[in-house]
Amino acid sequence: MTGDRTAVLEAEIAKLAEELSSSYEELALLHSLTDRLRPFTDADRVARTVLEAVAEALRVRYAFMLLIEGTAVPHHSERFLWVAFTDHAGQRLTHGDGSSWPARDGITREALDTGRPIIVNDVKADPRFRPYPIPIASMLTVPLKGRGPDGEGTLGALNAANRLDGQGFSAGDLKLVATLAGLAGAALENALLVASLQRTNRELQEANRRILDQQAAMVHAEKLSSLGRMAAGIAHELRNPLAVILGRAQIALTKLKQGQVIPPDQLQHTLAKIEEQTQRAERIIQSLSAYAREGTTEMASVNLHDLITDVLELVRPQVKMNQIEVRMDFATDLPPVRGSRDQLLQVFINLVVNAAQAMPEGGSVALSARGLPGGAVRVTVADTGCGIPPENLPKIFDPFFTTKPAGEGTGLGLSIIHGIIEGHGGSIEVASEVGRGTTFTLQFPAAPRSGADR
Repeated sequence: MTGDRTAVLEAEIAKLAEELSSSYEELALLHSLTDRLRPFTDADRVARTVLEAVAEALRVRYAFMLLIEGTAVPHHSERFLWVAFTDHAGQRLTHGDGSSWPARDGITREALDTGRPIIVNDVKADPRFRPYPIPIASMLTVPLKGRGPDGEGTLGALNAANRLDGQGFSAGDLKLVATLAGLAGAALENALLVASLQRTNRELQEANRRILDQQAAMVHAEKLSSLGRMAAGIAHELRNPLAVILGRAQIALTKLKQGQVIPPDQLQHTLAKIEEQTQRAERIIQSLSAYAREGTTEMASVNLHDLITDVLELVRPQVKMNQIEVRMDFATDLPPVRGSRDQLLQVFINLVVNAAQAMPEGGSVALSARGLPGGAVRVTVADTGCGIPPENLPKIFDPFFTTKPAGEGTGLGLSIIHGIIEGHGGSIEVASEVGRGTTFTLQFPAAPRSGADR
């Protein structure tokens, strides 16, 4: 009697030892798999790593996974990934390529729909089964739960098929695969989230590139529009030096044809005048070319006094033709600002040209600049023109808003100016009174002083 009890106890102890050993092995497997999955942010690498662990742990011929793609038609199309033992002794694995695979198999389909795992140890006797690209005799399928890019749901199914020992799958096998599926679901959730973020980031970068291209095109179009509005004045300004050059040359040619001797001092004076007027025309053309070209947005230290002097040289024909007096009042200790010279040139050209157009019968434009406490520079552009009606003041920086007749403005000038100034970390305000004039007040951060300036 005592011997029987001893035998029973020994059998129970052996069984417990076997279960304990099996539990240790499962824990070791789970720990190892967790470490292997941690660095992966790619869904395919996660899937293959999990499949290899399932194939090795359950000693099955095949381990395969179906990852659902899209949600328009649930479980209609999945990516089919699989691994298989090719050598029992070496436990070498082959990998199947991920390809689109319609979920025709009713067993896996039911597991996906119900969210419950299923064991079928004789698939030929189960009417739900439909063949896979690999030969299957028995299978175990567990849904992969997780939060995909579209929210909570089922990410796919983790399957094992054809035990190498020929036995059917057990509840223990199901428990182990369910645990592995939990790890796989969490890792896939992370990988899919990373992929979604990467895709969104690429889309945002592409959208940002398109916006920047469109902005650059709009800025260039507004430059050309400004040149068009200045065309008459520029043509007049070029005509003057060309007339002087032509007149002096014709006088000299006429004397030579008549056989007259031109005294050296007179010839030198004529040639000096021709050179002077040629250089004047060249400066106008260079200013036009510099303004019309597609400028850069490179940020550097900009001397506003020099920049606005160049602006006035370029717009001088316009203001001169409109009989407009221009006054500059810049502080002698005015600090430079940090910005794009090309963009700031466009800001002040637009403001002065707009002021000139507001004074068709003549008037004055005053430009002043002062440094402010705290490291800022304030510039004002004030005209004595027709002014802006109060109802239009809140809209003048809106894209495409214009009060000019059709064909005389794009409605983008002040909108682009506003964008450029904000891009420089500055601000722009406007005050106006109908019949008395308009004042634009611009404020920019001063450029950091270099060591030599301190």
